[in-house]
Amino acid sequence: MRSGRVSSAALPPGPGIVATFGFVRNPFRFLDECGRRYGDWFTVRVPGVSPFVFTSDPAAIREIFQGDIEQLYAGKANRPLGAYMGERSVLFLDGEAHRRQRRLVMPPFHGERMRAYGPVMRSIARAAIAKLPVGEPFAVHPSMRSLTFDVIMRAVFGLDESAESTRLKDLIAQLFALYAGRFGSLFQLSVFRIDLGPRSPWGRVVRLSRETDTALFAEFARRRASSQESRNDILSMLLEARDEGRSPMSDAVLRDEMMTLLLAGHETTAASLAWAIYELANHPDVTHTARDELSRMPDDAEPASMYYLDAVVNETMRLCPVVPNIARELQEPTKIAGRDLPKGVAVAPCIYLAHRRPDAWPNPERFDPTRFIDSRPGPFSFFPFGGGTRRCLGAAFATYQMKIVLSELIRRFDIAPVSGYTAQPARSSIAIGPSEGMPVVLKARAQ
Repeated sequence: MRSGRVSSAALPPGPGIVATFGFVRNPFRFLDECGRRYGDWFTVRVPGVSPFVFTSDPAAIREIFQGDIEQLYAGKANRPLGAYMGERSVLFLDGEAHRRQRRLVMPPFHGERMRAYGPVMRSIARAAIAKLPVGEPFAVHPSMRSLTFDVIMRAVFGLDESAESTRLKDLIAQLFALYAGRFGSLFQLSVFRIDLGPRSPWGRVVRLSRETDTALFAEFARRRASSQESRNDILSMLLEARDEGRSPMSDAVLRDEMMTLLLAGHETTAASLAWAIYELANHPDVTHTARDELSRMPDDAEPASMYYLDAVVNETMRLCPVVPNIARELQEPTKIAGRDLPKGVAVAPCIYLAHRRPDAWPNPERFDPTRFIDSRPGPFSFFPFGGGTRRCLGAAFATYQMKIVLSELIRRFDIAPVSGYTAQPARSSIAIGPSEGMPVVLKARAQ
C-alpha cells in the first residue's frame, strides 16, 4: 500500500497526519475523539501507506465480513505486521493462497482440541501464580506475558528441557522483548526499519532474527527426525500437515506461521488478561460472582462450563480490545453501505468503536459481564477476533487459556487496585495493554 496512489477526494474526513500520532500515544482516546467528531466513518492517514478508512457502522462491517475475498484483501492490509512475523504466514495471504494455507493451519485450533492443551495451560498457570508477590503492589502484565509465553512454548512449540529447546526459547524471548520495547510499535513503519548496525534498534532485530531462524530451522529438522514420537503440540501437527498435492510446508513458511502464532498468541492474550485483572480488581462484586460459580466446580473443571467467567472475558474484550481495528485493502472501487470508496484504500472495521455503540451496547462505558449471560451478540457488533473468513484462528485457544488463568487466580487471591492508579492504554508491539504494567495487590485467601 504505497502512499500517493489514492485520491483523497472521495474519502471521508478525518484527522491530519500530526493528530494521527495520537493513535500511537493513546489509541483509545484518539478513536473516541474521532468517533465524536466524525461519526461512523473517518479517514486516518499514516506516512508511507495508503489511507485507512475507519468505520463502526454495523451495516458496513457486515458487508466487509461477507464481501468478495478477491476484492477485499486482508493480507495486504496486514502487511505492516510482517515486520514482526514475516509475510508468508496465513495472516498475510489473500484469495486462494489464503484459503489453502488456512486449511492447513486450522486443524490444531479446532475447538475440540482445546482439551488436549488444558492440562499444560493449567499446570503453567498454577506454577506462575504461586510465584506472584502477595500483599504488595506489582505490575501484573509482565507476569501474564511470561505465563502466556510459557504456554505458547509448550502447547504450540512443544519444547522440552533440552539445551536446544532452552536456547531457542531464550532467543525468541529476546526477540519479543525488542518488539515489546520502546521502538517496537514503530517497526510497523518502513521508515523505522533501517539497519544502521548492530547497536541500532532495527539492526538488533535483524541480527537476532537471523540467529533465531537458524535455531528454528534446526528445531524443525530435529522434530522431523523424531517424527515417530507421539506428540500433540501444534508444531508437530503442522510438520505433518500436507496440502492438496500432498506437499508439506516449507521451512520458510513454517517459520512465519510459528512466529505469527507465537507473537500474536502470547502478546494479545497477555494484554487481555491484564485488562481482565484490572476490571476484576475494580469490580469486586464481579470477582465474587465468578468465584461463587467456580466454588461449585472441581479445581480442574472444563473451562467450557465457566459461563460467568466466559462473560467476564467477553466483556473485557468488548471494553478493552487489545487490537482496536482490522482492515481490508480494496482491490477495485467498491461501494460499502452506500459509500463509494476508491481502489487502494484500506477499509478498517473499528473494533473499539463498534464495541461502544450505545445502540448496540446500552451504557457502553460500564463494565457489565451480564450482557453476555443468556445473550449472544451479533458478529457485526462484537468481533474482538475479527470476522468472516479472516477470523483469528487462535480465538478458542486464547479464550480457553484466559479462563484457566483467571479461574486459578481468583480461586487463590483477592485482587485489589493500587490507590491512585487508573489504567491508560499503552502499546506493546502488536497489542494494547494497560499502562505501567497494570499494578495490583494480591491478597491470599484461606484455602
